[in-house]
Amino acid sequence: MLLKFIIFLTVITLTLGHANETTLQTLEELYQSKTMLQEELKSKNEIFKKIPSEDEKHQLKEEIKKLNNEVSNIETKFEKIATGIDTSVIKQENKDDSTTLSEDFQLLLKPLVDSAKEATKEMREKAKLQEEIDYYKVTLPHAVQAYDNIDNLLKLSKDKKIKQELEPLKKYWAGQVKLLSSNLNASLHQVDILEKNSVSFTSSLKQNTKKFFQERGLFLLEGFLAFIFVLALMNFIYLFSIKLFPIFTKPSRSFYLRLLDLLYRFVTVILAIVIPMAIFYIEEDWFLFSIGILLFVGLLWTFRNLISKLWQQARLFLNIGSVREDERIFYEGLPWKVKSINIFTLIENPISGVSLRIPIESLVGLTSRPSHEHEPWFPAKIDDWVILSDGYYGKVVGISLEFIELEDLGGGHKNYLVSEFLALSPLNLSTDFRVVETFGISYRHQKESTTKIIEQLEAFILQKIEEEDYGHGLKKLLVQFSAAGDSSLNMVIIANFNGEMAPLYYRLRRAIQRWCVDACNHYNWEIPFPQLTIHQPN
Repeated sequence: MLLKFIIFLTVITLTLGHANETTLQTLEELYQSKTMLQEELKSKNEIFKKIPSEDEKHQLKEEIKKLNNEVSNIETKFEKIATGIDTSVIKQENKDDSTTLSEDFQLLLKPLVDSAKEATKEMREKAKLQEEIDYYKVTLPHAVQAYDNIDNLLKLSKDKKIKQELEPLKKYWAGQVKLLSSNLNASLHQVDILEKNSVSFTSSLKQNTKKFFQERGLFLLEGFLAFIFVLALMNFIYLFSIKLFPIFTKPSRSFYLRLLDLLYRFVTVILAIVIPMAIFYIEEDWFLFSIGILLFVGLLWTFRNLISKLWQQARLFLNIGSVREDERIFYEGLPWKVKSINIFTLIENPISGVSLRIPIESLVGLTSRPSHEHEPWFPAKIDDWVILSDGYYGKVVGISLEFIELEDLGGGHKNYLVSEFLALSPLNLSTDFRVVETFGISYRHQKESTTKIIEQLEAFILQKIEEEDYGHGLKKLLVQFSAAGDSSLNMVIIANFNGEMAPLYYRLRRAIQRWCVDACNHYNWEIPFPQLTIHQPN
């Protein structure tokens, strides 16, 4: 056991020793690069003082600025590698306390931004270092090649003047190779440190989630409970007020009651937002407070685009808009009566019995008008008998916003879309109807056809109606001469029945034709048939 412990200590010591040697070597390279840059910076400053031309001074000034930035970057890397930590979190700069409105807003969102930065800090730092490494790996071979080329030229050249020109270039590119090499090693070393200190994504997510709920879970729960409590309390007060003062729910309530209702709903929304944010403020959790402000600003920005629609909806809610209660609107292909306007508006078709609950925004763009007494709402209601222009005859057994269901005398059911049903011009027989039948007799009875025969036929049909128990439904019977046809003298039988006889519509039509034939048999009237007469010359 002791032997294993000694081996373990030895391995740790060797590892730490190797790490320290690598760190020291990297620091030495950075120090040499810094010294070289400072010497170059010093020479540039001396040249700057002696140059008279402004253009050259401007160009040299940019080079001096670039060298100062490189020195500063090397100093930052040196400090990070030497300390092993990010010293930027410790150093703080003195700032002016005076701020603008934009800066104040940024301060409110700063906790949220800082939290996001903290969560992605390691990722961003790795990406930045990787970009530097890629740059140095591409640039360093070119710098080495430039140095080698100049060195070869110096060895081959015998001209002193050429050598004098090449010596400063060799010195410059030697410094560039050293500078790029030291920066590359420093960046690689920093990546190694980050990878040693980094944790897996799963562990990081678990740790951050646990930290979030440990630090802010209670405050978040308090805010959520406050939100639910405000909504529940305001809803309880609203329901209690309605029960105590039923006038608040009446469709004919005044403008001021509607305005009070609208203001109450507005206050409920504001309190539901403000109370949780007040809790975050009291608990001094600026992260959650910043999230609340961000959501509130986003809500206001959304409402900015909806302000015109909200204004129209508010006018509708106050019953002073384009749609008003107890008036008539045309919606989804049907006329409707507006029963009550609220957040969800109730409309109904008085005849069909169909009612619909629609959101108030659906009323935007519609226009209502007062309804007159004799204006139709729907061509039929449940249990009405109708005849459609396609010839179908049946009783209405179902009405919805989508379909109309009809049942014929045999029990068969047929469905029509509401639009199709209305397009077929339904004839409603349940509101009283008329049966019109035509019957012809021979020209042999021409003298009596407009007088005696009409009276006899009407009396005969009335007698049959009473005998077959249709008299209770008959409202009026007329038998009149209609026209002189090609081969017959035509009579028209017009019978008006009340709506109770609607299921017998086709039976009554057949019965009238039957009674006409019976009358011909009774009075010996001849029933003609089409004849063709051929005249031949003598």
